[in-house]
Amino acid sequence: MSSLLYRLDQKPPLWMTVVSAVQWFMITLTSSLVVPLVISQAFGLDQAQTAQFMQLTFFLVGIVSLLQVWFGHRYPIMEGPAGMWWGIFLIVVNIGMASGLSAVQVGQSLEAGLMCIGMILFLLGLFGLVNYLRNLFTPLVSGCFMLILPFSMSGTFVQGMLGVGQSGKIQAGTALVALLVLALTIWLSQSRWKWFRTFSILIALLTGWLIYILLGWAAPVQKADSWFTVPHLLFWGTPRLDWGIVFISILTGLILISNLITSISVTAKAAGEEPTKRSLNRGGQMTGVAHFLSGMGGVVGLVPLSIAAGVIEMTGMAARLPFVIASFLMISLGFFPFIGLLFAAIPVPVGYAVLFVTFTQLVGFGLRDLQTVQMEPRNVMTIGLSLMFGIGVMFLPKTALQGINPVLADLLGNGLIVGVIAGIVLEQIVFRRRPEAGDSQQSA
Repeated sequence: MSSLLYRLDQKPPLWMTVVSAVQWFMITLTSSLVVPLVISQAFGLDQAQTAQFMQLTFFLVGIVSLLQVWFGHRYPIMEGPAGMWWGIFLIVVNIGMASGLSAVQVGQSLEAGLMCIGMILFLLGLFGLVNYLRNLFTPLVSGCFMLILPFSMSGTFVQGMLGVGQSGKIQAGTALVALLVLALTIWLSQSRWKWFRTFSILIALLTGWLIYILLGWAAPVQKADSWFTVPHLLFWGTPRLDWGIVFISILTGLILISNLITSISVTAKAAGEEPTKRSLNRGGQMTGVAHFLSGMGGVVGLVPLSIAAGVIEMTGMAARLPFVIASFLMISLGFFPFIGLLFAAIPVPVGYAVLFVTFTQLVGFGLRDLQTVQMEPRNVMTIGLSLMFGIGVMFLPKTALQGINPVLADLLGNGLIVGVIAGIVLEQIVFRRRPEAGDSQQSA
């Protein structure tokens, strides 16, 4: 860990401020670049629509980052699309379209779900209740959730990398390039050089894109109709209330509270401070605002990214000023259509290959959570049943839940919901630990 050169309220020299701002900007852009590209492909958007979706994502990332550093937790932590949320987007669009909904209707339902959990998170932060929900979403429950999520998406990722489209066949050339990009991403992420590790996603992404260009496979970049536009909210249209999607949105947002607390805690320590209840609750309020704005925009839910702590530790730069400048740069990307069109031309299999590596981190988070759980018989039974219920539901045929209430069908047909509910019910009710006699006497 490098020594801290500039603390939160200090102002570095101009040249250092500029360099640090560019670095924050590049890291934030890298963290926000691939997810909207993959989501756009899953929802069947064309290049122009993908460009608008990416513009809106960049714009909101900058807005929410500023709100957090000014009014929220007040640490330089970039916002970005949450890994859980874009997994939810991909799962829900597959389930929704299988049940007869259009991609637009699914998007409208996700807008409503994000706005609902946004209001809930804001109120939890306002009344200082952020910490209390951790008692319900224990490491056992969140560990199961974070294992079920990547397992449920593994098929989509592998198909995306191998170029399995409507033909249902593997495209050999596409698969070879994607696997090369996958190998490069893994190598860079494990490199001895910190800069390579920091920008591994961006380097691998640009390398894969360059290979496509050299092979003549890259899609041409469309010309923008105008050089300047104002971002428009409600990308999918008027929000649509779907109780199944609202329920899973609430579950996801509540589980992400632990991510919020972790990101604030590790970044505060990297900046030479200790996190306070005030910073956690204000961060919770602004995370609620972030989710509400994500719903208003129709983009993947935004959360503080813990990678910020690594940036501070590596550079020794904890000052807010460079981060604020970088956030304004992110906001500015939302006003220039040609930037969105440029990024929208990135080959989707390359995006899948890069995110395949980053998504494996969720497996690590899940395993680390479960490592903190004592592996006694009741906990082993709870973990095993939760995982088997959650993953087993994914293999049900599409016709299995026909004829029952649509809301129940949405809930019971989603492995994530089933797995999480099973974990909570088993841990809190069925296998609830009863206090020992000695504990009762002590408490008396």
